Amino acid sequence: MDIVTGLQLQKPRTWLLLVTVLLAVAAEFKIAKGDADTKVMMHFGGWDVEDTFDASRWFNSGMYKPRSEADGRTSMVTMLRAKPLTFTKDQIQELPFTVLALLRNEFPEINRETYLDNPPDLSKRYRYAYSAFSKPNHPEDYYYLYLELEQRRFVATIRRDAQSGADIAGRFISEVYADQPTDAEHIKVFAEIAEAEHKAR
Repeated sequence: MDIVTGLQLQKPRTWLLLVTVLLAVAAEFKIAKGDADTKVMMHFGGWDVEDTFDASRWFNSGMYKPRSEADGRTSMVTMLRAKPLTFTKDQIQELPFTVLALLRNEFPEINRETYLDNPPDLSKRYRYAYSAFSKPNHPEDYYYLYLELEQRRFVATIRRDAQSGADIAGRFISEVYADQPTDAEHIKVFAEIAEAEHKAR
């Protein structure tokens, strides 16, 4: 077989490969376009509000992604931010005072004077948790703050405006117990924090 004949025989194979690649690219584009056009309905204003609104643009822009419930279903209340915002130095200095009212209301036995005289450094003690809409097209990001006070461990939940990064406020606080299965993830975070702080000394 000469070279010319060989090239002629390869032409059908070359065209077949090219067509296959083009079809695959077209299919991928169609799928991507279909995903971008998907409507995402979300609740707003709290767990007990049944009204929903079209939140598609927040997901299609890539700012947020779906969050799964414990049963595996996609949540219509909470979501996850693709790139959570960090806190500024000034905001970190204010975090201990953000949770002060929560401590006063939920755990009045904690010595708040000692807490105020020596506020904890929370620069490495916060973790992004989830996001939700307080009202249509007004997302808020929620963070966990990990506190150790008087030989006890607490997790405070705070929220901040997702677009400005400001308007920070405390929402909940609870004590963490090593023997409670529901606190297992928080226990892991406390262990990570302890290890990191030990290495930093």
